[in-house]
Amino acid sequence: MSMVSASGLGTLLFLIFIGPVIYLLRYLYAEYVVAHKHGEVNVIHASDGREILSSRAYIFALVGYAIGIGNVWRFPYVIASNGGAAAVVAYLICAVCVAWPLFIYELILGQYLRLTFVRAWEAIRPRWLSFGWAQFLLLFIAQSYFSMIITYTLPYIAGSCQEPLPWTGNTTSQEYWQDTILNSFSDLHDKPGGLGPIQWKLALSLLVFWLITFFSVAFGKNILSQITYVTVTMPVVLMIILVIVTTQKPGASAGIQFYIGKFELSELGKLQVWATALGQILFSLSPGFGTAITYSSFVSHKEDVYRAGMIVCVANTAFSLLGGFAVFSIVGYLAEQEGKTVEEVATRSGTGLAFITIAEAMSFFGNAQNVMSVLFYVMLLTLGLDSSYAWTETLVSSVEETLKSKGCHFPTWRVTLALCITMFLFGLVFTTRMGNEVLDVIDMYVGTIFLLAVCFIESIIFNLDFGWKRTKYALQAATFGSKHHPKGRDMFPKFLCRFDFHVAVPVATGLLFTYQIVNVGRTPYGGYPMSLLAWGWTMLALCLVTVLLTIWRSEKSSLPSIKDDSCFKELFDSVNQATLAGSFGEKGENGKNGGQSLPNGEDSEDGKDSEDGEQPVNCPTLDP
Repeated sequence: MSMVSASGLGTLLFLIFIGPVIYLLRYLYAEYVVAHKHGEVNVIHASDGREILSSRAYIFALVGYAIGIGNVWRFPYVIASNGGAAAVVAYLICAVCVAWPLFIYELILGQYLRLTFVRAWEAIRPRWLSFGWAQFLLLFIAQSYFSMIITYTLPYIAGSCQEPLPWTGNTTSQEYWQDTILNSFSDLHDKPGGLGPIQWKLALSLLVFWLITFFSVAFGKNILSQITYVTVTMPVVLMIILVIVTTQKPGASAGIQFYIGKFELSELGKLQVWATALGQILFSLSPGFGTAITYSSFVSHKEDVYRAGMIVCVANTAFSLLGGFAVFSIVGYLAEQEGKTVEEVATRSGTGLAFITIAEAMSFFGNAQNVMSVLFYVMLLTLGLDSSYAWTETLVSSVEETLKSKGCHFPTWRVTLALCITMFLFGLVFTTRMGNEVLDVIDMYVGTIFLLAVCFIESIIFNLDFGWKRTKYALQAATFGSKHHPKGRDMFPKFLCRFDFHVAVPVATGLLFTYQIVNVGRTPYGGYPMSLLAWGWTMLALCLVTVLLTIWRSEKSSLPSIKDDSCFKELFDSVNQATLAGSFGEKGENGKNGGQSLPNGEDSEDGKDSEDGEQPVNCPTLDP
């Protein structure tokens, strides 16, 4: 008979109340110690009424968005199933050459246009409006099934407060996951028709998740930024605790050796390794979902988004690598206890690694098993909540901006409520007996394959209709006059950034998208029956068709030419003054720029950069 674990419940209550206590102490300190001077304001309002995030709130929001449950739930399995250290190398190369640059270009784009992602693509060229719709659809679908993955942590947190743990003793962790949590069919090829009934425990957990998300997002960015400080900091602290504890266990060194020491060069010759590695970093850092663009539209037009982007990119990758040490230490420990190899233990439960293998390993922590279990699954929950807040906020902001452009104004909480209810209802599909398999299929076809397609199309838009020079000048103008970059920040390293922009990002995403399509076309994904794979193909086809809905439109871009862009006026004026003083020679007097020199003596011809537009980009200034 199970009993309530005092250590597990005590740990959970401590983690629940630590956030409010910290905020109370901060308030009292600001109120009575610092002579009524409160800390940094998280959100201010621009002259046009637009909410503007402070630098700190912006970085915390992006870090919370980028570091998600996939860093722990998905990353270790990707490494384990693709050769260990070789997959780590492929992951890092894909991060530096593809995901990081695209993420930073999105940040620059959002700050420059000051529009959420759907309207941003339309502003670049009206034909890309439906691409924005497809990106919205991608985000909606991904958030709907991603919420289910986060929801799985709730029954595990509840179970962690029981003694003994419910997945020990007569019930194995595999049985607990398959039978108690999922109640999945034992044979997908021989079962009754349909997806099976909704599992009420999962449905209730999903409802709790959406209630948390709604109350965190519905009442504005200031409230959300306060919550994010806790939900970003807590999982980092918990991860450090887990690494310290798990790396000291017997067998941990074998797990770590497999993680970073087992390097097989031949693995890097396999396209599947690269496809999986790129899919992981794209899903983890999440360029292509529109959130980076949307969040950057809510910062000051003088914010150094390149610096913020590098902090977020490094933090995301570092957390994945750090999480790998904790997970593979646990796997190594479990392998030694069972007398099996690390690779066998790490790959036997697929992407259920966190809910089967890690859960099983908790029983080996003796008297600390409830504490460690609570720490691990609360960490997964908070990691997931951060990303969920960001994705939901992106959807809400996009809908609000679209409605306002049509003359409709609704309170944020109503838009949030409508979206949360819709995604909850769609998410009920994943609470059925076949829900986890449907989730796996949609994650592959939409969250991996279509995400690659979206990133490829983005890179094409950047190259053909936005241009390298406009991207570079947007960053330079935003940082012009700053303390560390008085002449504006340039891309660094310039050669690598330009190579990524023109070659690495479009080639890698386009090639691997084609490879994945061919691969799943030849071999049924996961050995699933065609009735189940039809979910994936249908969702993928719907997303791809959506991209094409406005591709026929031939209207010109609404962006002004570079030389006429008001956002670059301060930058160009300084260059012209230097030119008159003889610092830049005589270039620009009778050239293409009509007497106006561009930075570094470059002209404005770069794809569509010089094409005359209909209206200037608005660069709002903040209220004093």
